[in-house]
Amino acid sequence: MSVDASKMTAFLRSNQLSTDTRLYRYSDPKHLVPTTEPGVVEISANADPSEAVVDVYGGGNVTLALHVGAGLAFAESADNSWRADGRTCIELRLGDVLDQGGAIYPVESVIVERVWYVTLPAGKVRVRAI
Repeated sequence: MSVDASKMTAFLRSNQLSTDTRLYRYSDPKHLVPTTEPGVVEISANADPSEAVVDVYGGGNVTLALHVGAGLAFAESADNSWRADGRTCIELRLGDVLDQGGAIYPVESVIVERVWYVTLPAGKVRVRAI
């Protein structure tokens, strides 16, 4: 699904997001692929995501994330309460996904903090392990 650039810009602005925004996720280390750059790993999109998201670029309806594209959910903070079972906290720079044609959607099913579903058109993205 391709998103109009002006709609994306307006959405980012209205949500105080930018290409420099950092988002976080706790991932099982077995899902992280090392790179040659220290501290930088790659993570692959979830082809069958179950998050409920709001399709803000289409009709605005709540839909399953898989209907807007393969991707991953990221939170606005690196909340240590999510650290469990040896998971690694990773940091995503939003611009790295937007540069590859990705989009960002609000996750509807999480009410504790703002969580975003990010599509990964390249199937993977480089992130920083923190």
